[in-house]
Amino acid sequence: MHKLEQNVRDSLSDQAAVFKSFSQEARQEGRTIDDVQTIRFNEFRKNFLTQNASIFQGLADVRQVVDDVNAKVDIMAKRVNDIQKDAEATKEALSHQLLEFQSSAQENHNVIHAQLSELVDYIHRGSADKKGESGSRGLQKPANTQKEGSAVTTSFEQRVQMAQR
Repeated sequence: MHKLEQNVRDSLSDQAAVFKSFSQEARQEGRTIDDVQTIRFNEFRKNFLTQNASIFQGLADVRQVVDDVNAKVDIMAKRVNDIQKDAEATKEALSHQLLEFQSSAQENHNVIHAQLSELVDYIHRGSADKKGESGSRGLQKPANTQKEGSAVTTSFEQRVQMAQR
């Protein structure tokens, strides 16, 4: 029995050695797999971070371009506003000048009309004098004196008489 017991012990000891060897190999293989997985994970992480860095750099570039475009748009909007203000000021000035011109033209029209009326009256009186319808008039007082602004203008008849002197 002793021999049998010794054989069982040796057999159990051999089995324990085999199991221990298998266990150590399994642990070693597990560590190797862990190391390989860690290496693969680190490579994946490195690639992922590189891609993210590239994406973020691209986004930063896009953001810079957008900021540049926005700055240009702001400058153009300011210029358009300045041009619009200048156009409105020019329009207002031109409207004022046009109003002054119309007023001046109306005054000139009135003066020309009055002078033409005086000329027609003078011509009619001259033809009536030739026909003997009216007596000699002699010098007349400057009754038709008109004031335009600060200057004093005389009637057409008065200017003709002054020219004849």
